Amino acid sequence: MVSSWFNLWCLDQLVEQKVADGALLCRFQDDGWQPVLAVGDASSSVSLVGLNRSRGPLPGSQCRALRMAAGYLLPLGSGYPGYALLFVWQHKGRHLPFSTWLNLFRAVFSQNDRSMAGAGLLTLLNHLPLPLLKLTPTGIIHWCNDQIRQVLGYEAAELQERSVCHITHAADWPETLRLYQRLCLEPGQSMATLEKRFLHKDGRQWWGRVHMTLVSDDRGRPDHIVALLENLEQPGRNEGGPPLSQSLEPFRPEGLMVCDDSGRITAVNPAFERITGYSRKEVIGRFPSLLKSGMHSKAFYRQMNESLRERGNWQGEVWNRRKNGQVFPEWLKITTLKRQDRVCQYLAVFSDISDSKAITQPALQTEEDGLTGLANRASFHRRLSQCCRRREPFALMILDLNNFRLFNNAMNHRVGDQVLREVALRLQSRLRGGDFLARIGSDEFAILVPGIVQHRQARIFGKHLLGALNRPLRLANQHLYVDATLGGALWPGVEEEDAESLLQQAEQALFGAKQKKQPLALYDRQLNRVQSRRLRLQHELVEAIKQGNLCLHYQPIVAAESGDIIKLEALVRWQHPSLGSVSPAEFIPVAEECGMVQALGDWVLNRACADLRRLQLAGYGLAMSVNRSSLEFQSLGLDGGEWLSVIHQYGLSPRHIIFEITESLFMQGNEQHLERIRALREAGCRIAIDDFGTGYSALNYLRAFPIDLVKIDKSFIDHLPGNRRDGLLLEGILRIIGDLGMSVVIEGVETEAQAAYLAAQPCHYLQGYLIARPLAIRELLPFLESYAGHSAPGTD
Repeated sequence: MVSSWFNLWCLDQLVEQKVADGALLCRFQDDGWQPVLAVGDASSSVSLVGLNRSRGPLPGSQCRALRMAAGYLLPLGSGYPGYALLFVWQHKGRHLPFSTWLNLFRAVFSQNDRSMAGAGLLTLLNHLPLPLLKLTPTGIIHWCNDQIRQVLGYEAAELQERSVCHITHAADWPETLRLYQRLCLEPGQSMATLEKRFLHKDGRQWWGRVHMTLVSDDRGRPDHIVALLENLEQPGRNEGGPPLSQSLEPFRPEGLMVCDDSGRITAVNPAFERITGYSRKEVIGRFPSLLKSGMHSKAFYRQMNESLRERGNWQGEVWNRRKNGQVFPEWLKITTLKRQDRVCQYLAVFSDISDSKAITQPALQTEEDGLTGLANRASFHRRLSQCCRRREPFALMILDLNNFRLFNNAMNHRVGDQVLREVALRLQSRLRGGDFLARIGSDEFAILVPGIVQHRQARIFGKHLLGALNRPLRLANQHLYVDATLGGALWPGVEEEDAESLLQQAEQALFGAKQKKQPLALYDRQLNRVQSRRLRLQHELVEAIKQGNLCLHYQPIVAAESGDIIKLEALVRWQHPSLGSVSPAEFIPVAEECGMVQALGDWVLNRACADLRRLQLAGYGLAMSVNRSSLEFQSLGLDGGEWLSVIHQYGLSPRHIIFEITESLFMQGNEQHLERIRALREAGCRIAIDDFGTGYSALNYLRAFPIDLVKIDKSFIDHLPGNRRDGLLLEGILRIIGDLGMSVVIEGVETEAQAAYLAAQPCHYLQGYLIARPLAIRELLPFLESYAGHSAPGTD
């Protein structure tokens, strides 16, 4: 609705942020524009007869008739058909600096309830000089406006579904991705600014600044990022450039309240409810006087009303009362909205300014996490800084609950909150008198432990903490098992410089523990070397993908019955110029972390299709298996069109392509994934589950999803023949998969004895070093020419 609290607030912001001296909301009816609402130096009683319906500046004659120096009409498009904004300026030739548009962007996207509403109206911002992008939390561009062409040279359609790394200098991409991750850790808390180098379509580099905010969904989970680009245009920077500057700019959440002409409340936003304690249902239809504290005289309110009547606005400090009876100060701005020069609504915007006042109760409230009663993130940072300044030894430990999001979604958020409260109580029971515990993220806790001077002491204490979660939690009428990962760092250490660096090292230790699937890790020089190598790989993998410095090797897959090669699996390899061969097990997780897995997967598919076409022209009628991760599936269209278009581009039939995916894709419970799989299969592609048996191995997924092939992990045959239990397990799995009508590929066949054993089993294809190792294309062609077929020895 045009009269929603958000749209009325936006109308007021156009004047508040000095975009225009006044703004008039107009509606087209009876073959002409009719004024609806006015704000600032605009009147709703003016005649708009003869005003052209098209977008653009008003001619001088119309400006004089409307008593303005300059004006601009902006139709609001498909979002609000038949409506337009008329901007009013009292001086000609007024130049609006970038800071004006930046302030408007900050005002709209600095608070989550407003940013959720604003994100739905991004197409309206096409008309404003704001280069805007809408990104996934990993940096995939979902939308951008036409102004992007002016700063980057790309049409908007050229950038959609591409990674931001495509327009970012390779050296600046890891820092960009870290900022995305930091925003996701603190949704709704701040906006972020990053100075970096951008890449123009013509290859030029230019320094710019990107202003970003994270928009969460209605459950508070990170949904997407909205970004505004600013061209700094500062010549004289050297090629290396200065260090990237990054700052987080907190914005105080603002409450909004809309009242009708009689002063009754008609609408409020979520921040109003949060600040005052009143729900929307409790205040609609009542007067704002229910918030009065009794601390102001009648003369105070009389002066406020006189200002509204004479000037159309009032702002100042007011003391009001929350629902719980607590008195608090706020900065209040009231704007009068008029129709036909008659007051029709009032818009009130207010900020809780308790933090700037010498008030005990509000200050105490900001120290505490509302869910668990522990210290909150801000309190933790203050305590951490104090501990570092004292220079006395202590340990910082960060505890993160494993797979809490999956668990939370499988149950419900109320049970999830109970889990967090119970975990907080369990951890508190393990602390000593001087220890400090805080909740610093959705499922992350920080502990400061004085007196720890050695890693051995820290490990003992860490295991003591993790032991608090050994017993199941009795919640929701069932026993719930929750486990966690712990990362820590010691102060003072050999490399710590300040509280921020200590926190960063503890987080690196936590990350390292999760990577190795260990319950506990402490920061040391070895971990620093591992993290430094990982950071280097992030930097150089971006360039390796862009420059095509990777290669594909192909491992043959044979039919178990005939021994003929009928398929190939494409496996990506990276021969680093100084590090040597980098394992896919190392660089593919790096690609996922830095948002490059989509670009990597696209490169692999293109290269594999090009080589398959080459093989087919040489007379080999082979199929090609290509691995795609669950992250790549998330950005694929529901019709699979992006992948299918690559296949057709090389003149291939989709029936020659097999997409290998992992079991984790099915664990996400995403109906859209099922739709994508069906679309690919209907086009002719086949779907295989890779490494079956290494993850959840839930056979019900095979029944629920349309799968063609199941690849059994080599761990199932490592001890065959000779291990009776492994044999019985494999035979049972093969029978079930066969009964479901799917084919089986056995991976990791390395010995003749294994091949002989499998010849007697209901498996269809074999793959492994016994047949061939993965081969580069130049090695593969001679191998195929000389290959005479593999026949397993006879069985007893």
